Amino acid sequence: MKIAENEAVKLVRSENYNYNFNKKTGYFERWGKTRDEDPQFSPYGPEILDCEISTICNFGCSYCYKSNTSNGKNMSFETFQKVVENVNQARQLTQVAFGLGATGEENPDLWKMCTWLRSIGIIPNGTVASISDETADKISQLFGACAISYHGEKNLCYDNVKKLTDRGMSQCNIHYVIYEDNYEETLSVFDDVVSDARLSKLNALVLLSLKQKGRAENNSNFHPLSQEKFTNLVKVAFEKGVRLGFDSCSCPKFEKSIVGMENEKELLQLAEGCESFGIFSSYVNVDGVYYPCSFAEGEGDWKEGFDVVDCDDFIKDVWFSDKLNSYRDKSLKCNRNCILFDI
Repeated sequence: MKIAENEAVKLVRSENYNYNFNKKTGYFERWGKTRDEDPQFSPYGPEILDCEISTICNFGCSYCYKSNTSNGKNMSFETFQKVVENVNQARQLTQVAFGLGATGEENPDLWKMCTWLRSIGIIPNGTVASISDETADKISQLFGACAISYHGEKNLCYDNVKKLTDRGMSQCNIHYVIYEDNYEETLSVFDDVVSDARLSKLNALVLLSLKQKGRAENNSNFHPLSQEKFTNLVKVAFEKGVRLGFDSCSCPKFEKSIVGMENEKELLQLAEGCESFGIFSSYVNVDGVYYPCSFAEGEGDWKEGFDVVDCDDFIKDVWFSDKLNSYRDKSLKCNRNCILFDI
């Protein structure tokens, strides 16, 4: 594998796996032996690392799959550095997506982590819910992209979006969990996206499919959104001109929602199925333990993960371990649909 890199772009070239990554815009394209071929997975380790650096959160959302509280803990800079160095063994990482608390102030080493990542050519991203002006300054300077989580408080969410876009952040999104009981509210948020001046520079509204885990697992108020309503959300968003994004968990539903559309083929090119289970992404929790994704932690065969901090060879010991090889095969055989949750 050959890598060419500067401040703006990172290019990876090999016989069967290639990508171009624009560090400034986030634009990414991947291909195999030819431009018409898609590699099934990265042979060099994950392109994106989802790294949980804090489990501290005061919001206490009733559908939080992590069930986080104010009594959590932080990952140290030293542990973080070791995790990234081990996962980035082949220098293939493009981005680190931080698992943060609601304010971005929970882990005091966050900005040190961001500065170090950028020094080695990796772009930090994250999701917050309520930030101070000082934190907004730092995010706009150091993050490549940032999402504001929507938790039913429109003004809080929209004001925070404006804080970041006013500071010149072009890759600012809203993360919005969709489920049966907030379907009507979702439609009202669509109206806000096209009419509220605070969202005039919003990059996209990113819809996240509910996973019944953590506080949402046994809560009768939370049920996955039906395909019919999901399809209607996509239809209405297109009609209103709302820029949409989705988590990869939503890919199967999105593919069904665009069947028969005039630009179906083009839209499919923009959709990415589950990237976990040794495909294109990885998750490491606050203790430095690898799981395929943050939802897999503690589920089924993933009661235990892999120690990333003290592993000798991440590619051999984790990425191509017997356990992950088995789950990679399962994921590919079911067209990268989620193999743990009914979404």
